[in-house]
Amino acid sequence: MKTSSCTEKKQYAFNKAQRCGARTKRNNGKPCRSPAVRGKNRCRIHGGARGSGGQKGNSNSLKHGHTTTTSKLFREKVRTLLKNSKELITALG
Repeated sequence: MKTSSCTEKKQYAFNKAQRCGARTKRNNGKPCRSPAVRGKNRCRIHGGARGSGGQKGNSNSLKHGHTTTTSKLFREKVRTLLKNSKELITALG
Protein backbone atom coordinates (compact mmCIF):
# COMPACT_ATOMS: atom_id res chain seq x y z
CA MET A 1 0.00 0.00 0.00
CA LYS A 2 1.39 3.34 -1.09
CA THR A 3 1.28 6.19 1.42
CA SER A 4 2.05 9.02 -1.00
CA SER A 5 2.04 9.53 -4.72
CA CYS A 6 5.11 10.35 -6.75
CA THR A 7 3.79 13.78 -7.65
CA GLU A 8 3.26 15.16 -4.13
CA LYS A 9 6.03 16.95 -2.37
CA LYS A 10 7.60 14.78 0.31
CA GLN A 11 7.58 16.06 3.88
CA TYR A 12 10.64 15.37 6.00
CA ALA A 13 11.10 15.95 9.73
CA PHE A 14 13.86 18.53 9.19
CA ASN A 15 11.54 20.69 7.06
CA LYS A 16 9.86 21.89 10.27
CA ALA A 17 13.17 22.29 12.15
CA GLN A 18 14.50 25.68 13.22
CA ARG A 19 16.89 27.11 10.62
CA CYS A 20 20.50 28.15 11.16
CA GLY A 21 20.91 31.86 11.91
CA ALA A 22 24.39 32.27 10.38
CA ARG A 23 24.56 34.76 7.53
CA THR A 24 26.49 33.55 4.52
CA LYS A 25 28.12 35.04 1.45
CA ARG A 26 26.50 32.33 -0.65
CA ASN A 27 23.01 33.71 0.09
CA ASN A 28 24.05 37.37 -0.28
CA GLY A 29 24.02 37.96 3.47
CA LYS A 30 20.78 36.11 4.12
CA PRO A 31 20.60 33.41 6.82
CA CYS A 32 21.78 29.88 6.12
CA ARG A 33 18.99 27.55 4.99
CA SER A 34 20.27 24.41 6.72
CA PRO A 35 18.39 23.06 9.74
CA ALA A 36 19.93 23.96 13.09
CA VAL A 37 21.31 21.25 15.37
CA ARG A 38 18.81 20.23 18.07
CA GLY A 39 19.14 22.57 21.03
CA LYS A 40 21.40 25.08 19.24
CA ASN A 41 20.97 28.06 16.91
CA ARG A 42 23.49 26.99 14.25
CA CYS A 43 23.75 24.14 11.77
CA ARG A 44 26.52 21.55 11.91
CA ILE A 45 28.62 23.53 9.46
CA HIS A 46 28.38 26.89 11.25
CA GLY A 47 29.23 25.74 14.75
CA GLY A 48 26.42 23.54 16.02
CA ALA A 49 28.37 20.29 15.87
CA ARG A 50 29.53 18.63 19.06
CA GLY A 51 33.04 19.70 19.99
CA SER A 52 33.09 22.71 17.67
CA GLY A 53 34.59 25.94 18.90
CA GLY A 54 37.60 26.57 21.06
CA GLN A 55 38.29 24.95 24.40
CA LYS A 56 37.85 26.79 27.70
CA GLY A 57 40.73 29.20 28.25
CA ASN A 58 41.82 29.11 24.60
CA SER A 59 44.01 32.14 23.97
CA ASN A 60 45.01 31.34 20.38
CA SER A 61 42.50 33.77 18.93
CA LEU A 62 42.82 36.42 21.66
CA LYS A 63 43.37 39.84 20.10
CA HIS A 64 42.52 42.49 22.64
CA GLY A 65 40.90 40.78 25.62
CA HIS A 66 37.74 42.90 25.48
CA THR A 67 35.45 39.86 25.70
CA THR A 68 37.35 37.81 28.27
CA THR A 69 35.61 36.82 31.48
CA THR A 70 37.82 39.01 33.66
CA SER A 71 37.20 42.13 31.58
CA LYS A 72 33.43 41.46 31.55
CA LEU A 73 33.41 41.11 35.34
CA PHE A 74 35.44 44.33 35.69
CA ARG A 75 33.00 46.26 33.49
CA GLU A 76 30.06 44.89 35.48
CA LYS A 77 31.65 46.04 38.76
CA VAL A 78 32.32 49.52 37.34
CA ARG A 79 28.73 49.70 36.08
CA THR A 80 27.28 48.81 39.49
CA LEU A 81 29.61 51.27 41.27
CA LEU A 82 28.53 54.07 38.95
CA LYS A 83 24.87 53.22 39.45
CA ASN A 84 25.27 53.12 43.23
CA SER A 85 27.15 56.43 43.27
CA LYS A 86 24.42 58.12 41.18
CA GLU A 87 21.77 56.82 43.58
CA LEU A 88 23.80 58.08 46.55
CA ILE A 89 24.21 61.53 44.99
CA THR A 90 20.49 61.83 44.33
CA ALA A 91 19.67 60.64 47.86
CA LEU A 92 22.01 63.19 49.48
CA GLY A 93 20.92 66.19 47.61
